[in-house]
Amino acid sequence: MFFKMLKSDLKRKKGLNVILFIFICAASILVFSGSVQIFSNFTREATAKRLCKSSDTQFWLLSERFTEEDLSSRISGALKKEPDVTDWSTTKIAKISETAIEYPHNDLHENRYMFMLKFQGLTTMPREHDLVYDLNDRPFCVPNGCIAIPIEVQSTLGVKVGDKVKYTKPTGEVYELEICSIFKDNMDSNVVRYIVSDADYEVLTENHINSYIVYNIQMKDANEESIADLKERLYKQDVPVLSIVSSSSMNDDVIFMEIISVFVIIVSVFLILIIFMTIRFTMIADLKNEEKEIGMMKALGVDSFSFRWLFAAKYIAFAVIGGIVGIIAGLPIAGAFINMFGPDFILPERWQMILIGVISVIAIIIMMIAFSLIVMRRINKISVIDAIHGENRGERFSKRFPMFLHRRKKMSVPFFIALTDILMRFKRYIFLLISYSLGIVIVLLGFNVRNSVINPKYTSYWLYNNLDFSIRWNEELQEDIFNEAKNTGIYFADIVNKRLADADIPAHLDSMYATRGYMKIDSKEKFFDILWKKGEVEKKIYRKGGKVPKLANEAAMSAYTAGKLGINVGDVIKVFIQENNEDKTGYVENERELVITALIDYMEDGDPIIIMGSEYEDGFRSSYYFTGYTIDAPEAEKPAVIARMKELFGSEQVVDGKQDLKNSVKQFDTLFMLFEYVVGGAIVLILVLITYLYMSIFVAEEVPETALLKSLGFRNISIKAWYLLRMVILLVLSIALGELYLWTLGTIFFGSFMTQYEVTGMKLYFEFPVSFIVIPLIITSAVLFTTIINLRNIKHIGIWKISEE
Repeated sequence: MFFKMLKSDLKRKKGLNVILFIFICAASILVFSGSVQIFSNFTREATAKRLCKSSDTQFWLLSERFTEEDLSSRISGALKKEPDVTDWSTTKIAKISETAIEYPHNDLHENRYMFMLKFQGLTTMPREHDLVYDLNDRPFCVPNGCIAIPIEVQSTLGVKVGDKVKYTKPTGEVYELEICSIFKDNMDSNVVRYIVSDADYEVLTENHINSYIVYNIQMKDANEESIADLKERLYKQDVPVLSIVSSSSMNDDVIFMEIISVFVIIVSVFLILIIFMTIRFTMIADLKNEEKEIGMMKALGVDSFSFRWLFAAKYIAFAVIGGIVGIIAGLPIAGAFINMFGPDFILPERWQMILIGVISVIAIIIMMIAFSLIVMRRINKISVIDAIHGENRGERFSKRFPMFLHRRKKMSVPFFIALTDILMRFKRYIFLLISYSLGIVIVLLGFNVRNSVINPKYTSYWLYNNLDFSIRWNEELQEDIFNEAKNTGIYFADIVNKRLADADIPAHLDSMYATRGYMKIDSKEKFFDILWKKGEVEKKIYRKGGKVPKLANEAAMSAYTAGKLGINVGDVIKVFIQENNEDKTGYVENERELVITALIDYMEDGDPIIIMGSEYEDGFRSSYYFTGYTIDAPEAEKPAVIARMKELFGSEQVVDGKQDLKNSVKQFDTLFMLFEYVVGGAIVLILVLITYLYMSIFVAEEVPETALLKSLGFRNISIKAWYLLRMVILLVLSIALGELYLWTLGTIFFGSFMTQYEVTGMKLYFEFPVSFIVIPLIITSAVLFTTIINLRNIKHIGIWKISEE
C-alpha cells in the first residue's frame, strides 16, 4: 500500500515533485560537505599537531652568529631551563628575494606584490617539526636538481609538477630546477618555504648573507601570553634572537575556512527551512484536496498510525533517497571544498569524513520524516462531517477584512483583490515571506561583506588616517632607505617624506613611534605596543564616549583587549614602558600610571596597543607604525601626483590606495566574489524554484476563483495582474524585511563574528545603488518572470470550473 500511495503521489504534480526532490538532495549534499568542512576546521590544529608536528613558536638566528663560540650551548641551556618548552629542533633557511625564482609562462611583476608581503625562504626537507605533505596528504622527498613549492605559490602562478624554474643566486649564478612536488605547509603563514635537497641547499646558499638557523619550539600550553612570556625571558637572558614568530597564529586559510563555515551553515539552514515550509505547504494542500476521502475513511473506522504514514509516503521516500544522494556526492564535494578554501589543511581521515557526514545526513532525514508526521496531525481536525459537507460549514460567512471596493474608487480591481487576499489569508503567505526575506538577506550579506572589507573605511582598523597611495617596499628600496637611516639617524618614514619634499611632490607618510610595554595581571605580564607622536594622536578615530588623550599620563587602548581585561574609559592602569635612559643611548623600564580616556577599534592580531597622549615624548623609539599615506592635493590631482611618485620610486613600487587595498585583501576578495556571485546566484535560483512551486499550487488551488472571475467578465490579463500584483506586494514586504534584518541583525552578526580576529566595532558599509536598487531589482525580475511563466495555464481554465466552488 505504501508503494501504491508513493506511485500515485509521484504521478501528480510532477514539476513540484522534481523541485522538492532537488531541494532535498541539495540540502543533503550541503549538510554532508558542510559538516565535514566544519569538523575539519575545528580539528585542524590537532591534525597538524599530530601529523605535521607543528611548532608552537620559532625564533630565528643569523647563521653567522650561530658560529660564535658557545652560542649554541647558551641557547640550548636557556631552552632547557624553560618549563613550558617540551621539545625543539633546528632547521636551516636562507632568505631569497621575490625575484630569485623565475617561473615559466609567468610575468613575475604581475604577482610580485604577493611575495613581497612574506618571507621567502629556501630550505631543506624538515625532519622533526613542521613537516610537509603533498596534495594527497602523503610524505614525499626532493631529489637533487629538483624543488618543491608550496600550494599557495602554485595556485597563484599556475605552475605544475614537471615545470622547470630558474633560481638566481645573489651572486648572479643561475640554476635550473624541476618542480617535483606541490606541498601543503602548516608552518607560519608569513613564511613561504621552497624545499630542495640537502646537497643542493649547500650549493645554492653558498656565501649567502641572509641565512638563518630556525629554532622550532613546542610548548606545553602554547598561547599568545605564554609565547610572549617566553620571548621576554629569552631577551632577558641575552639570547641574541633576531625574531620570534608564532606558528599557530591565525592565517588566511583559517579565516577563509571559518567564513566558509558560517556561510555553509547559513545556506544549509535556509535550504532546510525551505524544505520544511514546502513540505508543510504541499501536504496541507494535499490533505485539503483529500478532505472528503479522509472524512469518509474515518466514518468507516479507518484511522491508524499506518494510515497516516501513507500520506507522508512521498516525503519519506524523498528524504531517504535524497539522503543517499547526499552521502554519495557529499564526500568528494567535501574534500574539494576543504582543498579549495583551505589548501594547506590536512584532510581528516576518510572514515571520519564518512562518519560525520552520514550522521549529519541521517539527522536531516529523521527531521524531515518527523516534521512530515507532525504536519499529519492536521488529519485530527478532519471530521466525518467533512465527508458530507466538505468546506461548506459557514467559514465563507465569517467576518471579512474591513476594506470595500466601492470605497476604493482609485484602486484597480486586481490590486484590490491581491491586497485583500494577502490581508485576509496572511498565514497562507507567511512561509513565502520568510523564504524571500531570508534569501534576500543572504544575497545582500554576500555583497555587503565584500564591500565592507574592501573599503577605504576598513583601513581605520589598521590605524590608517588615509590611504591615497601605497609604496611597495621591495628589498632594494628598503635596503637603500635603511642604509640612509643608519648613516643619518633619521627614521624610515622621515627619510621617505624628505625625498618626497625634495622632489616637490605634495604627499607624505604618517607614522607613529613605537616601543614595548606590559601590564602585570595576576602575576603574568600582558604586553602592548606603545605608540605616540605629537600631531598623529589627534587623527585617530576613537570610540564614542571617549576623548583624545592629550596629557603625558593619558592614553587610549585597543578596545578588544580592554574588553577582555575589563578596562573602561576613566580607569587608571599601571604600565611598565620601555623609555629612554638618561643619556638616551638605550632604554629602561619605567612604571607609569595612565588614565584611559578613550578606546579605539583596532585589528590587534595578537598585538594590542596603547596610544599615549600628545604630550608624551619619553618613549624609547624601537620601531614605528605606518598610519597613513596622504596626498596633499585635491582628488582630481591625485593621479598626477601618483604618476610623479612612480618616477621617483619606480613605476612598480607605487600604486593608488584602492589598488593597494585590493592587493592586501586579494584572497579575501576572491572568496567574497565567489560568494557574491556563486552563492548569490544559487540563492536566486532557489527563490525561482520556490516561486515556481508555490505558484503552481496557487494556480491549481484557485481554479474556482479564477473561473468565477472569468464568469464575471474579467479578462485573462486582469486575472494575471491579480497574481502578479500579489507577488509584487509579497516581494516588497520581503525586501523591506530583508533590508531590515541585514542592517540590524546582520550588522550585529558581522561585528560579533569579526571579534574572533581580535577587532571590535566592525560594521557593514552599504553601497546605496547595489544594496537598495540593483539586488532587489534582480530578485524581483527573477521572481516575476517565473510567475508569468506559471500563469500561462490560466487561459485553459474554463468558466465551467466554477461548479467546483
